[in-house]
Amino acid sequence: MDSTPASRRRRIPQTLRVKNTQRKLIDAALQLLHEEGFKGATLQAIAHRAQVSLGALQHHFKTRDALMERLVQEVMAPLSAQGSAWPDHSLPLPERAQDFVQRAWQNIFGTPHYQAAWSLFLGCKSSPTLFTHINQQRLLVDNAFYVQFLHIFPEIERHHPAAQGVAATVFAALRGAGVLEFFDVTATERETCLQTLADTIVQAGTPAAAP
Repeated sequence: MDSTPASRRRRIPQTLRVKNTQRKLIDAALQLLHEEGFKGATLQAIAHRAQVSLGALQHHFKTRDALMERLVQEVMAPLSAQGSAWPDHSLPLPERAQDFVQRAWQNIFGTPHYQAAWSLFLGCKSSPTLFTHINQQRLLVDNAFYVQFLHIFPEIERHHPAAQGVAATVFAALRGAGVLEFFDVTATERETCLQTLADTIVQAGTPAAAP
């Protein structure tokens, strides 16, 4: 018979407890940003939503700025080189473009978390230090996106005279579509926008017809 006390058998490892608590805090902060905006996402409100003490929150994130910077990293993680936004680069160009646009939309730009991030981006203008740090992260994310996008779509670099501009335009279009979700958008409008974006990627990677 196992004589180990049940409490010891069920004990959660410290690293897992830390990870679970941080996950709760991040999710609570994103929910509040989406529902209440930047001003409503106070440390006290986040701790209450996550059902942890304010002291526990500050143990994991010493300041509100530190937590907000982590949120940006969290929201944009699918755009990293190993992130979930990127399709299999061996797919034919039309399928690859469709898959990328759908993945990018479903994992980042069409999610409530992305709308929450916009509340953060716009609200943190009143905090110059936080805004500077988030803007630095934005530059890193943008540059990483351009590199990975052209890696996944090498045809664009081969056939388009402004490949970097294509990458920037695609990223801007996805961000704009995400912001539009703050308003009433019909499914037809959304799908038309995403389909046009996929078509644009295909066109940019297709050799121009000879005159």
